[in-house]
Amino acid sequence: MLRILGDPLEVLLGESGWLQRQLPDQEIEFLRRARIDLLVPIAMTLEHKEALLALGAKRSEEPYTRDDQDLLAAIASNLELLLERPELPPARPKEEFEECPQCGTCYDTGARRCAQESAGLTPIHMPRTLAGRYRLERRRGRGGMGAVYEATDMALARRVAVKVIREDRLGSPGAAQRFQREARVAAGFTHPNVVTVYDYGIEAETRAFLVMELLEGATLRDELQSHKRLNAARTVQIFRGLCNAVEAAHGRQLIHRDLKPENIFLARSGDAGSETVKVLDFGIAKFLPGCEEGTDTRTLGETDAGILVGTPGYMSPEQLLGERPAVSWDLWALAVTIYETLTGTPPFPAASRDKWRQLVLAGDHTPLSEHLTDPPVPWEEFFARSLAADRARRPSSAAEFLQHLEQALA
Repeated sequence: MLRILGDPLEVLLGESGWLQRQLPDQEIEFLRRARIDLLVPIAMTLEHKEALLALGAKRSEEPYTRDDQDLLAAIASNLELLLERPELPPARPKEEFEECPQCGTCYDTGARRCAQESAGLTPIHMPRTLAGRYRLERRRGRGGMGAVYEATDMALARRVAVKVIREDRLGSPGAAQRFQREARVAAGFTHPNVVTVYDYGIEAETRAFLVMELLEGATLRDELQSHKRLNAARTVQIFRGLCNAVEAAHGRQLIHRDLKPENIFLARSGDAGSETVKVLDFGIAKFLPGCEEGTDTRTLGETDAGILVGTPGYMSPEQLLGERPAVSWDLWALAVTIYETLTGTPPFPAASRDKWRQLVLAGDHTPLSEHLTDPPVPWEEFFARSLAADRARRPSSAAEFLQHLEQALA
């Protein structure tokens, strides 16, 4: 399973969890007896030595976060280098540039301090100009897989956004493949509400990057952090464009698998401040089973049924149970995100991941009345349907989902 996954694996053991269906009884008993909470592959190839990290519960008893797992994966990647390549050739000089840790402005080496912030600069170990064409100007943000830079396409004299793989993920075996998959999937799917991908490349054989349209604005997560929650009219406006994009993707038999506020961008343009909703990050998107779309479904999915892929908190019951990818995964994530947009808090808060999992599988979301004063009955009915444990009670398409949303929030 770890060879297939290639990423940290959370050990979630329950009465009927998906992990029990994947492992023999003696391995399940070993995991319970050893009290293992997380497995992190170091080297998982039959041709060489194999090794992994087995970790118990954190001292804080909090679940391992995505940042925890990313850090552990980076450590494991470095251990793999020691394990399989103990004698490294002399290091060759690498191109690098410097960036301001505060404002993200990029400088050629030797600048020492930022002209705007007067802060000391941080060296970045990669060329400032990628593929001899894309010159990085300013870091705009960081995500789970990479950093996004504002850049200049010198060939076409236009501003673009370049997403570059994070330095601490350079050793991750599947990182470059994820970037390549995101580029192919996103570039092959054009829609007004999906970010446009222009180009893809790998610099110095290790540093993969995506070139995308440069968006001005903020993510829905940024908006919620600023305002805590949004009103009904604004919510409908945002999710109308989002549902249209999801419906178009589903029409191509493509599901996103990781819809959440961080992947919803509110792009603003012009003096009038017109807003366009854009879906970001198709890095773990996958064609539905049985849809060829000119490629093997394994190429896009990376994992088989039974492996958790996505962001905890936005996973449907079917996704948690490791069932085959389905449209319902995205619709559930939409419902969770809308609940969070209207209330400022997730619908399934819990003190532990096991309790959260139980609430999701039971469809037992927190009533709106605990967060809002006198919430409209149609709102309660909308979430009762959209977050029901029984998939048959929920909307079956993004178009139907949008229709119910507009009726409830009218």
